[in-house]
Amino acid sequence: MKKSLLALSLTALLFSCKKETTNPEFTPTDTTGDGWLAGFVSKTVVTPNGGGGWLTNSRVPASGVKVSVRVNKNSLYPASNASGADVYSATSDANGYYKIAVKANSQGVAGNVVIDGFYATQDTVINGVTKPGLWATWTGLSQTRNIFVGQTTNLDHNFTPSNLTSNPNNIVIGSAVITGSVSKTFVLKSRPSTTVAPAFSTTNVTVGSGLTVYCNFNMDPTQLANKMYQTTTDASGSYTFNVSTVNAGTPGFAQNATIWVADLNANRDTVSIIVGTSTTNVTGLPGVFNGVQTNQNGVFNTEIRNATNLNYGAFTPN
Repeated sequence: MKKSLLALSLTALLFSCKKETTNPEFTPTDTTGDGWLAGFVSKTVVTPNGGGGWLTNSRVPASGVKVSVRVNKNSLYPASNASGADVYSATSDANGYYKIAVKANSQGVAGNVVIDGFYATQDTVINGVTKPGLWATWTGLSQTRNIFVGQTTNLDHNFTPSNLTSNPNNIVIGSAVITGSVSKTFVLKSRPSTTVAPAFSTTNVTVGSGLTVYCNFNMDPTQLANKMYQTTTDASGSYTFNVSTVNAGTPGFAQNATIWVADLNANRDTVSIIVGTSTTNVTGLPGVFNGVQTNQNGVFNTEIRNATNLNYGAFTPN
């Protein structure tokens, strides 16, 4: 009998040991996913009112309009030190509709939405026949909208014309030049001799060849819309854009340019100088130089905008 009780006790002990469990390790999950921005873009046309007059608020679809959404990474990952941004874009279809997939989170990301303006005629539509009218500027839209994962956010826009009576029908098209260089900020370690303690400051070093530089020109006179240019730096870190533009004073043409370079993965090196003896480069920590941009406004025919320089100053180590 005692042996049976002992066996039962051992069995119960072993069973109780098997019942013991440990909490599973925490596994982080990615709460991001696609959200959508969608909408309808239209423009006004002139139509008969049926009584011998005219209506100026009739709407037709605006096709081929570029819509872009810029989301900062610190909005997508709010608890992080993420830098930079993601840009998503689409163009409206023949019926004026657009839809853009945007990486979002459950809390909602702040999307900077830009609907590009354009330059075209305000037309008259009679019995389904379109008759071109005077040239006009059609102003776009810039607005911040919250976009949530798994949901669609709607944003419509109706273009209305301006400067109808002053815009010329004949536009003189020429060209202008925008040129400059791109550099990075390095640490400068200098001293007059090896027996003297070094002094530290910063110095700018050109990026060399092959870096892509972008230029967004707000009104191309041929396409009558924003135009994106891009080029690469040469061996000295210099770049040049030849942009199509119009004469100064042409109504409806602001001719503003935004020039920029994207984030750059690179090392922030140290330039070590012993005055009168030698100069060496010491490889530094890897990381990201934050993108930088500059604006050039009123770029008209025959102008040369030189020394439009960009410098990578802000650096985030890995």
